[in-house]
Amino acid sequence: MSQETGIRSLHRSVPQSGRPDAGTLSWSSPAVSPVAVQLPEAAVVIPTFNNEMSIGSLVLLARKYAAHVIVADAGSTDRTAEVAAAAGADVLALAQPCHRVQALLAGTRRAIGYDCRVIVFLDSKGDHLARHIPHLAQSVLEGADLVIGSRALSGRKSIPPFNPAAHTPAPEAAGFLNTDPQSMLRAISVRGITLLDLLPFSDSFEPMMVDLFRQKGFRLKEIPVTLRSDLPATDSDEIPRYRGKKVAVVIPAHNEELLIGETLAGIPDFVCRIYAVNDASTDKTQEIMEHYASKDPAIIPLRHEKNRGVGAAIATGYLRALEDGMDIIAVMGGDNQMDPEFLPNLLDPIVDNKCDYTMGNRLVNPIYRASMSTWRFIGNTMLTMLTKIASGYWSMIDPQNGYTAISRRALERIDLEAMYPRYGYCNDLLVRLNISSFRVINVPHPARYGKEKSGIKYSTYIMNVSKLLLLDFLWRLKVKYVVISFHPLVLFYFAGALFTLVGLGGAVYAVYNKFILQNLLFVPLTLSLIVIGVGFMSLFFAMFFDMMQEKGTNGWYA
Repeated sequence: MSQETGIRSLHRSVPQSGRPDAGTLSWSSPAVSPVAVQLPEAAVVIPTFNNEMSIGSLVLLARKYAAHVIVADAGSTDRTAEVAAAAGADVLALAQPCHRVQALLAGTRRAIGYDCRVIVFLDSKGDHLARHIPHLAQSVLEGADLVIGSRALSGRKSIPPFNPAAHTPAPEAAGFLNTDPQSMLRAISVRGITLLDLLPFSDSFEPMMVDLFRQKGFRLKEIPVTLRSDLPATDSDEIPRYRGKKVAVVIPAHNEELLIGETLAGIPDFVCRIYAVNDASTDKTQEIMEHYASKDPAIIPLRHEKNRGVGAAIATGYLRALEDGMDIIAVMGGDNQMDPEFLPNLLDPIVDNKCDYTMGNRLVNPIYRASMSTWRFIGNTMLTMLTKIASGYWSMIDPQNGYTAISRRALERIDLEAMYPRYGYCNDLLVRLNISSFRVINVPHPARYGKEKSGIKYSTYIMNVSKLLLLDFLWRLKVKYVVISFHPLVLFYFAGALFTLVGLGGAVYAVYNKFILQNLLFVPLTLSLIVIGVGFMSLFFAMFFDMMQEKGTNGWYA
């Protein structure tokens, strides 16, 4: 709903108390975003003067994040108070026109009466985004006295790297730069509120507030914020989107203290949630995650107390993304191997409904795999062939590539708790996607290796994944082609395997019969080769039918 449309939907009368009467006023509230979390300890104060065109939407959005929204009206002559009351604000109508700071302090006193622990100031013109409220407020709840939303700090790349020596600094040693002293978007503790009456009623209120808090030795902090004018036109609910979709990135990490910071800082700004999952690291991975999360509200650190494996870490991120209502969820390793500039290439096919799962492909081009070791290339090629057979995605290449993206509807139909918890999860996930007939698309991209150290032990990895693929293959045939809908390719696979094994056994017996028992070789060996041929032919027919199933149409992409 546009602001003008919302305002026109209001009835003209307003009670004398400044609060809406359910019988005379109504506001059609937009659906609350599933990622909004209301803080009961927080209040928002908005000083206003003739802001009827922006105040309604601003109040509705602020109410998603704060339990109390106080609008201090400094003598408006339009319908500002009426619109704010209809939107659900506690309207404090001052007796006569006054300075913005006087209205702000009056609203602050009202907020203290609600026993709030933190008060957030918002500009009434709607320039500030309400989605910054929780991060500002949370920083105060964690010990800061004044948190300023700085417009001079932009994007995740502006976050300073983690410095272990200064991880628990004194208030001013934390590097408070005061990059945006005029910013009116700020959160203040109750202790800080007691000092505000010492400041003048002038436009220097905000800069002098910083000086006063510094003199008193209070804790100050600033975080990057975005203005409404910087948002794409589709971001009407203030959540960053990519082509209209809410995108999240899951980053599993185990002992990645050297690279997790670079990984988090490099995530594009259109990503609205980053789930950094610490799989029981024993180094400073968790501290670094929390450092970046304190600077960026989109970063959500999650933690496993016991090491459960990379697959389990990704499943944890997937489950949280589903809870938060994300549309597309990508996976990027915490070792900074995945180039974030390539992420839109993975998202576009899903946004265009061409598929529900995309995965990077480093093997298709010799140039792309130039930095890949020979042994890694050989191992990936072998596992690619095995995964084609097990998963039924015959056009797929490089299944070991962890750089992927998946749609919400696909994740909702997968038992994430049952997904393979360690390396090999990506192969297991492909089998589960095939059972539901979701399309998968490979997107070529170059390999990128650097300071990271692989956590894979190849001596056991190949054997474990091969066993997993065999079990997954048999499970897929049973569920997809017997339980859900019968297809004769199951019989071809069964007959092919049986005839091939019998033929190979016969060939071994023919050799034994010739060289040990000194009997004729021709007849038993010929029969064995015929049986093996029939077995191979049955297997080829089964694979052909399986390929046709992959290329067939289904209701997902009608």
